[in-house]
Amino acid sequence: MKRKVLILIAICALSTSIIRAQETPFNKISFLIGEWQGTGKGFGNNESTIKSSFQWVMNKKYIEVINDSQFAPTKQKPKGEHHIDKGYISFDKHRKAIVFRQFNIEGYVNQYILIDSLSTPNEFVFETEKIENFVPGGKARWVITKNTDNSITTTFNVAFPNKGYSCFGTNKLKRIKEGEL
Repeated sequence: MKRKVLILIAICALSTSIIRAQETPFNKISFLIGEWQGTGKGFGNNESTIKSSFQWVMNKKYIEVINDSQFAPTKQKPKGEHHIDKGYISFDKHRKAIVFRQFNIEGYVNQYILIDSLSTPNEFVFETEKIENFVPGGKARWVITKNTDNSITTTFNVAFPNKGYSCFGTNKLKRIKEGEL
């Protein structure tokens, strides 16, 4: 009887360690892996179309993020506008934090950190730790809301010095291609 109990305990311990070994720091956001497209509103313009890609790179050590938005023409910009940003999501082992470094065609470089205390299982709040080439003391917040497995909303909020956040723009995206998990 004792032998059976010991074998059962050993199996449970081994199963738990195998499950933990398969977990990665990115588990909570891995649903993003794939290609997305949709529409946006705001961003200093009325409407846009957007394509976004979240892909594993470098042996799944990073998630590469690419956003490409085409803005509709306006009176101020009769040819419309084209926005591109690219970046990488990484895991800082020392801080035990997910970090997103984003490079924008306009010359801004944002370093965000995922704020666990503001996030939920379906909403992920990234706040800037630092921004290059923006108003000194300004901040940005990028929020990803998982509506369904194949639908997300991203919101970009900006705060100028000594002011609260205000919504700069929102994108509604649908998955068009799943990525390799």
